[in-house]
Amino acid sequence: MNNDYLLQQKALVEELESSFARGDSKTTVVETQKDYANDDQICLTSIVFIPDEISSKVIQNISDPLKKIEPQQYFYPPGSMHLTIKNIRTISKPPLFTQKDVIKVNELFNIIIPKFSVIEFRVEDVLLFPTSISLMAYSNDDLQKLVLALDKGLNEIDLPDDKTLLSDSIFWGNITVCRFTEKPNENFVSKVKKMRNMKIGKLKVEKISLVTCNAVCHPGSRKVISEYELKQG
Repeated sequence: MNNDYLLQQKALVEELESSFARGDSKTTVVETQKDYANDDQICLTSIVFIPDEISSKVIQNISDPLKKIEPQQYFYPPGSMHLTIKNIRTISKPPLFTQKDVIKVNELFNIIIPKFSVIEFRVEDVLLFPTSISLMAYSNDDLQKLVLALDKGLNEIDLPDDKTLLSDSIFWGNITVCRFTEKPNENFVSKVKKMRNMKIGKLKVEKISLVTCNAVCHPGSRKVISEYELKQG
């Protein structure tokens, strides 16, 4: 893994963490909800579903201990856990995209994604966000090349990513583990902070999915439009 790029990713994660601690959000944040599973706001995004060997570690080491403190928070089930590669349209009702947009994005991603190589992520570092808890996933600059190509393509078809990001050149993966239904208590927050430097393992990404879904990628809301294989070797 390119250590320079990894250091840049980690530096931005720390900057993001500091901005949230100050109450100065520099990225798009999903608002707290009482019933995420039945939320009918829909997004258009490209994601990687988390394999069982990683999701089981996440649940054992992060979700289950936190659930014992505050079970009322929304914890992602294994089948909904995912890593976002490239957002296209954030959640909204009505959706901020049309069926024609979906067709255009699918055609674009079919051309671009297979040109890029399999990406390996290091899954580590648990962060407390304003309305959620996320696990970071760091990669080499293969991710950067892919995301920049997707951004360029989306701009060319007049469907630029509408999510606010901290950087337009340094990217990393984000796996949301829990979304808050209410403000967490001090014991919960303290437990999350003790998990800050947790290491879960390596994630090899060979396939990316284009989906429409709600904020928690609940199966009842989710439609997989297409899947794209990354190049081996």
